[in-house]
Amino acid sequence: MTFDQLYGNELDRELGSADRTQLFTTVRRKAAINAAQQEWVTRTECLQRQISYTLIDDRQEYDLEAASDFGWIAKQGVSIKIVSESTTRYIEGDDLTETSVERLNTDVPGWRAQSASTPMFRYLRRTGGSVNLGFHPRPSIAGSDVWTAIVQIVMVPTDMSADTDEPFTCNLNPIRSLRPWHRGLVHFAAYDLEKFRKDVARSAAQLQLWEGEVQKYLAIQKPKQGQRVRFVRDYRRPRRSAFRSDPRIWP
Repeated sequence: MTFDQLYGNELDRELGSADRTQLFTTVRRKAAINAAQQEWVTRTECLQRQISYTLIDDRQEYDLEAASDFGWIAKQGVSIKIVSESTTRYIEGDDLTETSVERLNTDVPGWRAQSASTPMFRYLRRTGGSVNLGFHPRPSIAGSDVWTAIVQIVMVPTDMSADTDEPFTCNLNPIRSLRPWHRGLVHFAAYDLEKFRKDVARSAAQLQLWEGEVQKYLAIQKPKQGQRVRFVRDYRRPRRSAFRSDPRIWP
């Protein structure tokens, strides 16, 4: 749905009012829909992209705010890709543990002065207007190697302004797979706008509808359950076959 449909007819139905000039003004309606889009992304992390930083030998931190749409690091996290002359390897998962400056100060006193090596930890440090992604130990990079930090981020959505705009748009391209969830934004906007009418019951009802839409979306994103786990190789079968003729061996 387009922006004008969301703040217009869709909100008319949920609010039970077509008022655009008194209580539920057009300005308030637009602001409520944009707030709903931001809240949906916050709850679901549905708007993501990958950013990369070329790591520099002996440099510890990199400013994530250099990406103008950076919100926070997604659950997928951070990896370091290392390309040598003939090999490519990655540092990620348990080999690149998430920590904090406070934890490093406690567990590894003097960590900032330690020699450069292969990073084992990553952390965030906020200072002024920057959000710095740091690595400990600082990377020690051979002259011919190329190290790249691959960061999956949750994006801050761009507010809609034109009537033809759509929610969840990246680089002017609306994400089609999220279109079935546009109406969820209307429930949050209605919950927000009902505060002007001071109708607590109607506001709570809209919030409940919003929560229901969020939970349905999250449930669909989960891996499908009920599939049987199988071993790639059945190690028991070769052993049983090899000794089947000897009754003294069990099984």
